[in-house]
Amino acid sequence: MKRTFFILFNLILISHFLNAQTNLRAELNLTKFDSLIHNRIYEIGVEDYQIVQLIELKNGEFSGTLTNSVWTTNHKEDRIKRIIQKIKIPESTVEKLMTELKQNDFENIPDCNEKDGCLKGLDGTTTFFNIKKNKIEKSLAYWELESDYYYKEPNIPKSIRQSRKILDLVNEQFDLEKQFENFTSRLPYGKYIYSSIIMERKRKNVW
Repeated sequence: MKRTFFILFNLILISHFLNAQTNLRAELNLTKFDSLIHNRIYEIGVEDYQIVQLIELKNGEFSGTLTNSVWTTNHKEDRIKRIIQKIKIPESTVEKLMTELKQNDFENIPDCNEKDGCLKGLDGTTTFFNIKKNKIEKSLAYWELESDYYYKEPNIPKSIRQSRKILDLVNEQFDLEKQFENFTSRLPYGKYIYSSIIMERKRKNVW
């Protein structure tokens, strides 16, 4: 009975994740993979508010963006309008990072659902990785990836260690948390929502 519940719980989470990903891509106007144009596209994201997209084209060029977003909200905490910031990543940085990610086996990291000891939850933060190549499309999700509370030495699953390394490589190029803080610090005064977090930007910079 417990196993059946666990399987159903995972299926619900996977379905929710895939639907959210589809909606997010459309809203943020991310590049769609085209086998005639692209060699590969890597995506690293946090929940529904931050995503790095790295692209290698068949002509040998590279391009990429870092996108931050939040929703404006009202006193009922309804989502009203999405505010988006899209930052272009220098071509040399994209090339360097995609090379490092591939060298660290980014394309072959197993999904959490395939490994024992990898946790799932409804709240908290989910980090996702997408890999798109000719005839290959993978979407992986990791709940509370960076949490030392849920993952403790020496029993951290290998897939979590691999995924943390990927995130470290990205943060070496541009600190994702800092980039998001810079974005939100420039928002007009008001109340916003991202993921399940309500944030109020007040005068005198009191949150």
